[in-house]
Amino acid sequence: MPFNHCRKIFNRVLFILCAQFPHALQAQVLFETLSSTKSEGTINIYGRGNLSQKLPYENIKGNPFWVDEWKTATLYGFRATEKWEQPIKLNLATHEIYFKNKEGEELVINDGLVQKIVFHDANDPAKIEAAFLYGLQPPFVSTSKIDDFLQVLNGGDYQLLKQSSRKVGQGDSLFGTLKKYFFTNETNYFISNKFMVQPLKKLNKDNCLQLVPTSKGIEEWITQNKIDLRKEKDVVVFLNFVNKNQ
Repeated sequence: MPFNHCRKIFNRVLFILCAQFPHALQAQVLFETLSSTKSEGTINIYGRGNLSQKLPYENIKGNPFWVDEWKTATLYGFRATEKWEQPIKLNLATHEIYFKNKEGEELVINDGLVQKIVFHDANDPAKIEAAFLYGLQPPFVSTSKIDDFLQVLNGGDYQLLKQSSRKVGQGDSLFGTLKKYFFTNETNYFISNKFMVQPLKKLNKDNCLQLVPTSKGIEEWITQNKIDLRKEKDVVVFLNFVNKNQ
């Protein structure tokens, strides 16, 4: 695929993630149904010899979801006409999007249908609460395909993306007679620009400055304002400053 064509596609993908989300949400195209499968309410636990067992969520301490309650969101597919507005939940353990049909049955949206998720007020789509990219793949990422949710933490040309995955840990109960299972959170960060999404090995000044064009003035601003690029909120402040002063 020619690079210029890839760049045009990627710009369209990231356009929705700018600070002006409301413009994209004004013309809603709603669908009654989504291709889906039934939610099983279990997760596979792999053990010796790669054998797996299905473990119900109620047997695992903690929560696999980004937010436990159902929240209204607009989902965007790969074509301009593909938009769905649904109350949904994001399962960070299985990387799935949950919704309910008219009968109240809990379903999972089939993989590959959704590329953007924008949570907003149920009565006012202009009031954006959070936005996610879903299932990024080359040439838009510098590594392999990311089959996960990436939360977009700021608008502009340079954006901080956050990947929060729930992993299942296990330990022995008293006297080792039973296994205890629990969800743990694993967080990774990426920086996107106009053309590429690149991983940050760790939040710190050296890593951030390698992926973002800076000048002596910007580095002085970091020092003067005591910006700590080991902290998520300070990286967002830094990227917003860069976007305004390019």
